[in-house]
Amino acid sequence: MAKFHKEMLDILKDWLGAIAMYVCYLLIPLLPLKVTYMIARTVSNVSLKFLKKPRNTILGNMDVAFGTKMSEEEKMETAKEMVTNVLKGFFEGFYIASRFRKKVDGIISIEGREYLDQALSHGRGVIALSAHFGNFTILGTAMAREHYPFHMVIKEPKNKPVAKLFRKFRDSAGQKWIATQPRRVCLKKMLNCLRNNQIVCLITDENKRRGGVQVDFFGHNSPTATGPAVLSLRTGAVIVPIFIIRQKDDTHKVIIEPALEFNLTGNKEEDIRHITSIFTERIEFYVKSYPAQWFWLNRRWKGRSPGDKHYRG
Repeated sequence: MAKFHKEMLDILKDWLGAIAMYVCYLLIPLLPLKVTYMIARTVSNVSLKFLKKPRNTILGNMDVAFGTKMSEEEKMETAKEMVTNVLKGFFEGFYIASRFRKKVDGIISIEGREYLDQALSHGRGVIALSAHFGNFTILGTAMAREHYPFHMVIKEPKNKPVAKLFRKFRDSAGQKWIATQPRRVCLKKMLNCLRNNQIVCLITDENKRRGGVQVDFFGHNSPTATGPAVLSLRTGAVIVPIFIIRQKDDTHKVIIEPALEFNLTGNKEEDIRHITSIFTERIEFYVKSYPAQWFWLNRRWKGRSPGDKHYRG
């Protein structure tokens, strides 16, 4: 009986979460965009002041990454700006997925498209490398509007009503995506895209508990997903870093870099580690360059961060 009650409570929570999300979707785009940015700043300040656990996680991760190179005051200001950016991106997503999308027309530009065009000219597809960085949730929309066959690989929420709602939002925003689960279906779809000379975008900056390799990230060995490396070796598709960066005026610039180059040995394990190390260096470069634009709530250094429940000291 207790199990039944818990299951019913979980279902109720899921639906309440979805309803709250849908209400935001209906109401937020009615507001001027700048008003939502003001709301984002206010909520950021309040949340970091009163929500101790997220604040400790963010600051603890920054301690691991920057140590004393960044003062405690700088870390706190970066944390506030990061949360503000996340909320701004959350609101922008509602505009792009709604009939009020014209309010955000012109806020995205692309730099370096020649590198992507060159990569596609090889005819083996492209693996776009990105991270939980900037407003990455609208990256698919930006690329679709430029008529690129761009597919973002997405881990859907466990909350099924919210996941269904997000799929509706992505459809409305013109995005194409591949769900990470079921795993075999995901792999099949990715391979089909690459065989058809399309673009598969992988977000690879999270802690990989199983199946990853240890590579350096901010001076610490960190378990990292090998998806881009494995796919590249299997298909011959090149890896092209693509990051979306929020500008000071709240426009967004998509930065496309030249395809990554590797010194392969023919030893599969060594090559996977080498490729993973190289693309992780690119992620680290952007996090260092724009620290307030990375999602510092990631448990990237599990056990090393003072803000992590598994902290070993």
